[in-house]
Amino acid sequence: MNEETNMITKRRKKKSKEKKLHRVYCTYFPDQRYYIGYSCKSEKLFEKYYGSSTLVKEHTGDLEKEVIAVYTNKNEAKIQEFLLQWQCRHDTLCLNDMIHIRLRLKYLSEFTPIVWAPRHDTSTFVNINGRYYHRHPQK
Repeated sequence: MNEETNMITKRRKKKSKEKKLHRVYCTYFPDQRYYIGYSCKSEKLFEKYYGSSTLVKEHTGDLEKEVIAVYTNKNEAKIQEFLLQWQCRHDTLCLNDMIHIRLRLKYLSEFTPIVWAPRHDTSTFVNINGRYYHRHPQK
């Protein structure tokens, strides 16, 4: 190579990425129905995001969103979302009808589930030692 073509390339410095926040949230409809979800969207995008459910996307009125928990670990957020959806699976007001979960267990070794209940009447849930359990109707 001659001296004119021997150019030294300078490496670009990588911009430090902001740590992603993984949120578990609940979207409330005006009629008290609700949808439990997970999002890792940026703060700006999350403000306008209410969920991926068809019912959420097609709803034209106002929706209200509650952030239930925020994690820096995706696996912890996803397992918490699953546990809350599972806890509320018998609640007719809960709109979640699809559960998809595939997580590496080694990343959940320090995970502790939170206690949460939807805002509406929680009489279908019983609080025992700080955990909510579904009350089965008396026969």
